[in-house]
Amino acid sequence: MRLAGLVMSVLALASGCGAEPPADAAKTEAARELVRGNGGDPGSLDPALAEDLHAYAVLADLYEGLLVADADGGIAPGVAERWVVSEDGLEWQFFLREDAHWSDGQRVTAAHFVHALRHVLDPASGSPNAFLLELIANAAEVLRGELPPESLGVQADGDGIVQIRLARPAPWLPTILAMSIALPRRPDVHDDPASFTTPGKFIGNGPYRLASLRPGGEIRLVRDEGFHDAESVAIQAVRYLPITDPVAELNLYRSGELDITATIPPSHFESLRVERSCELHVSPGLGFYYLAFDVTQPPLDDVRLREALSLAIDRRRLVAMLGRGEAAAYGLVPPSIASHEPDDPQWRSLDRAARERRARDAWAAAGSRPESLELSYDSGDVHRQVALAVRSMWQEVLGVEVTLRQLEWKAFLDQRTDRDAWQVMRFVWVGDYDDASSFTDLFTSAGDNNLPGYGNPRYDALVEQAATTADAGARTRLLAQAERLLLDDHPVAPLYFMTNKHLVAPRVTGFRQNPLDRHPSRWLRLDGVSPRSGSCAAAHCGSDDGAS
Repeated sequence: MRLAGLVMSVLALASGCGAEPPADAAKTEAARELVRGNGGDPGSLDPALAEDLHAYAVLADLYEGLLVADADGGIAPGVAERWVVSEDGLEWQFFLREDAHWSDGQRVTAAHFVHALRHVLDPASGSPNAFLLELIANAAEVLRGELPPESLGVQADGDGIVQIRLARPAPWLPTILAMSIALPRRPDVHDDPASFTTPGKFIGNGPYRLASLRPGGEIRLVRDEGFHDAESVAIQAVRYLPITDPVAELNLYRSGELDITATIPPSHFESLRVERSCELHVSPGLGFYYLAFDVTQPPLDDVRLREALSLAIDRRRLVAMLGRGEAAAYGLVPPSIASHEPDDPQWRSLDRAARERRARDAWAAAGSRPESLELSYDSGDVHRQVALAVRSMWQEVLGVEVTLRQLEWKAFLDQRTDRDAWQVMRFVWVGDYDDASSFTDLFTSAGDNNLPGYGNPRYDALVEQAATTADAGARTRLLAQAERLLLDDHPVAPLYFMTNKHLVAPRVTGFRQNPLDRHPSRWLRLDGVSPRSGSCAAAHCGSDDGAS
């Protein structure tokens, strides 16, 4: 409560310098401004460097890609008003609208998209998500520094056509192009890092402009009246609050200072299902919560130790403890992924006693058993709960002492790729597109997000074979085999599949649930009459905005 009060005081100071505005003016301003919880401070607002959900949400308002996520999470025209694909699925052409402009009035051209894609794949850019573009011809070679960025299979045909040639068919390319990794870039502006965070220097091409930004504080956006579809953008201003504590966020929501929460405190989930049933939005997501083991160094280079640690975790008990509607995970690929055939491990069907016996047997069979382990995680109520529960289970079943190490968010991001800095670390991966490969590709030997350092040539071969297989059924079976192989090697311990959970104020309409949990502000509306703290109106229940 003290934290919530502090946040509210800061917000009051930020917006209340000078004389207090008349009450009617304040009400009018509140009716035109959407306030969103963002779960944390964006690591970077450079689209090429952004790698967290906190950044993705803001970037979806500041920029527009060739394609965009619509209100239902599907794909809609963005700067490209239409596109065509060759019969073999390798050649794509995107035809740009003529009225797409940057916030300084300059037209958005095909060259800006070509430059952006080349920049991301240039090793010098350091883009953490460049691997998502490796489906483009020559992308892998460019990323390894074997070919210059100009060799990438993208080119501009005049100002109005972007041509992309793929290395292999990828029907999910539109989803990739709707992500921040593929947003346009102007070299005359965006080579200056300050252009992404300084309102006076910022130039974007989306429905909103950057009005103010305080590092570690709120980000405020205002509608760009020069945006080609500005007339359909109903909300005039958006504030993003980087609240990491879900309880503090809930208190702000209850007090009417927040319209949309980033998440729900686990301890309040059941009560909110009763108290705020029409405001609570819960849906299956594409998030995969897991523990990664450093398989490159002793003692966790021993698969028997990793098997024991994984089997000692009671996933059903864990999700019941969290009480947030999560689903226990025994594999990599969430059940909400279309056309995937999971091959769950045999031990899933074991009762608790049999599973724990098997865990102890594997632990005893290991060549060298550590007396202690270190489990690292970042700040946040849920992450601490998970870490405490896992430590208790490992101590209870295996008798191993576990030291918990909590990191701040930015330190967590910095250290996750440095395996010398951790033994076991918690991670979350949210699928970038609705396909099993969004998860199985993570753990190939050369994968940029292969955080445990897993390497199995047979696994790599199965994933590669699936990538080049046109037959959908055969491809599904290959990815299922790859998943089964990885689960037998235990480089990670899957814990649970996440659900999307938000509280949405009754005055907000147009919020539609989707597995990717994408909700750009341009598709939302505000009821200027209802207060933020208004009760759950009967008319709101069962409306078409996706409440459940």
